[in-house]
Amino acid sequence: MTKDIDRILATPFPADETLRLAGLENHVWRRIEERQEQRRSGQVRLAVMAVALLVGVTNGGMLGQAFKPNHSDIQVFSVSAGLSPMTRFEVGG
Repeated sequence: MTKDIDRILATPFPADETLRLAGLENHVWRRIEERQEQRRSGQVRLAVMAVALLVGVTNGGMLGQAFKPNHSDIQVFSVSAGLSPMTRFEVGG
């Protein structure tokens, strides 16, 4: 295996291979910078979402406590079998 690597490294590149490798380092560094930017923007998005969630939960909790409905003796949508209109027809209840 070592002999194969030594042989490959000892053979010179053809001219077209040398041209292909000319901008390789710049391309690699540009891709590294792009990935770092993507990671940073992902972290910023996550932080913004966390703050929005925190603000929403806090406001929802405060407003939920501030606007509690008052207790009423008359509840329109309560389930009471004796008040059902179907009791006249003896359909249940």
